[in-house]
Parts: sequence; C-alpha cells; structure tokens
Amino acid sequence: MTLSTHHPDYEHAHRNHVVAKLNGRSLFLSTAILTGLFYTICVVFIALAPQATTAFISYILHMNLTGMARVVSLGSFITGLLVWSLGTGLYALLITRLYNRLLVR
Repeated sequence: MTLSTHHPDYEHAHRNHVVAKLNGRSLFLSTAILTGLFYTICVVFIALAPQATTAFISYILHMNLTGMARVVSLGSFITGLLVWSLGTGLYALLITRLYNRLLVR
C-alpha cells in the first residue's frame, strides 16, 4: 500500500510512521451494504426453512429459540433491513471517528 505524504486528510504522521486515517463514509457504506446482504440471506433462510434455521441459530447462540414466533413479512423485512444496516453503519462511523481522533493524540 503506497501512501502519499502530501495529503493531510487521509494520513497522519505519528512518531516517524505514516498512519492512514479511516474514511468514515466508505466504512459506513461498506458495513451497511454487507449487513444488509447478510440480513437478507438470513431472512431467506428463515422463510424457506424456519425450523432448521431456528435450530442452527439456537445452537450458535447457546439458547433455545424454538418457542419463539418468526414473522416474516415485507414490512418486517424492510424495517429489519433498515434498522440493522443503518445501525451497524452508524456504529462503524462512530468507530472511524474515534479511531481518527485517537490518531491525533
């Protein structure tokens, strides 16, 4: 990876090392898009094979989820997609801002 030492917005010299700053917009978008993709895949599995998906998720979470109702509708899918995608994107943006702020110190 080659970094230009002449662009102050994307890098910061720290103790004789050039450290790249994170781009918050890029990390927000990539995190939101990937989360949306994985959420969509999860909803498809729940819609096509609800018992097997619930058993698998119960196994990886070490919880018994078999008694929980699973409602998959267009409205619940869109709401979940927006909440999870935007939520994780905002979380990634906050991490980016904190990381870039800590570089200055």
